[in-house]
Amino acid sequence: QVRQVKTTRVHPDFNMLSYESGIVLMQLDIPLEYNAAVRPVCLSNSRETLSSSYLCTVSGRGIIKENGSRARRLQQTRVPVLENEICERNYYFSHPGGIVARMLSAGFVSVGGQDS
Repeated sequence: QVRQVKTTRVHPDFNMLSYESGIVLMQLDIPLEYNAAVRPVCLSNSRETLSSSYLCTVSGRGIIKENGSRARRLQQTRVPVLENEICERNYYFSHPGGIVARMLSAGFVSVGGQDS
């Protein structure tokens, strides 16, 4: 299904330095038709605590190979939740914003595989 983006809305607390609240809502020009491949996203309760190693689904248009180009289509994968300290040590040690308390890190750090 191909749709055009009608409007976008960036989270009002988005911080470009730390990527905190890095989420955008997009309104499409025509609604999607749900089928076996197109389904709504499942969101957890905002008060639910996700413990380390909890398996979750992430999606995005990130880089699909190391030093590669961005995905043309939305991608998804299942990854374990990481402690923020592990994420900061492996990914953000040189990033000026660091990992903030409201962030959620997930991925396979030791394997060098999928992450978010």
